[in-house]
Amino acid sequence: MNDSSTAPHPVRTTLLVLLGLLVVGGGITYFATDRGKALLPTLEQPTLNISQITRERLKGQFRVKLRNHTPIDLKVDSLRYEARVEGKRLAQGHKASPLVVKGNALSSLELPLTLNLPEVKHAAKTAQRDCVTVQLHTVLYANLPGAGPTEIPVDVRKRVYIPKLPKIEVADVDITKLGLNKGEATVNLRVTNYESIPFTVKQVSYRFRVEDDLDVKGQETKDVTFKKKGTELMPIHVKFQPKKMPKVLFKTIFKPKKTDYTLTGTATVAAGQASTRDATMHFNSSGTMKDLKELAKGAKDK
Repeated sequence: MNDSSTAPHPVRTTLLVLLGLLVVGGGITYFATDRGKALLPTLEQPTLNISQITRERLKGQFRVKLRNHTPIDLKVDSLRYEARVEGKRLAQGHKASPLVVKGNALSSLELPLTLNLPEVKHAAKTAQRDCVTVQLHTVLYANLPGAGPTEIPVDVRKRVYIPKLPKIEVADVDITKLGLNKGEATVNLRVTNYESIPFTVKQVSYRFRVEDDLDVKGQETKDVTFKKKGTELMPIHVKFQPKKMPKVLFKTIFKPKKTDYTLTGTATVAAGQASTRDATMHFNSSGTMKDLKELAKGAKDK
């Protein structure tokens, strides 16, 4: 007669077998996923949308997709990130808003990014190309089931084209309104926007000289926004004192080839609400009064 107390219980045996299978299955999954690394979340489809560009800064949104490779929802409490351009850290930030990524799903993530433009350009020049590699290193702070609070490092790389700053130059100076009683010239600035990023010119300061006979400085305040990619003309009105005009007018009519002029100035470009520092862009033109006449005539013929 067998002792029933020493015989293996069917339920216990089943549990031991299941436990063994789970251990073996977990071990197989562990090694099949590169020691669990393949189950970690990843960042995919990175894009950098540039919203503003000045001489000092390049601002935009780094948009990525956060993929959860497990069937369990991933709850991210917060995250911190840093951006490296060609290996050098140029920006960092923190995002405290919680994020839930469903199991085996993607979730969108937007991270504000401000880069030092001179340093970005230097990196591109060193690399001898017009784009740079931006590496985004992100640390997710999540509370994982069975593991508790956990830090999860995630990285993504993106090749980014460096946008060009707008260019402001003198297209022509119309001096046809010069007279004995009134002196006025119209300076047409050629504004070239190389990108589809809008910018606003707030103010233009100028200095116009005709040899030793005329030296006038002034400002024109105007909010002119350039929204499209391309080239547009922006007129600026330069006014002279009547008492200075007889000698200038005489030289303009009878000695245009021997009468030199110089025009220098700056255009103040608004930096936007997020920055208190506006950008200053310079323009200049020089030559003879004959050159000015030909420039103005050529512009009218067009």
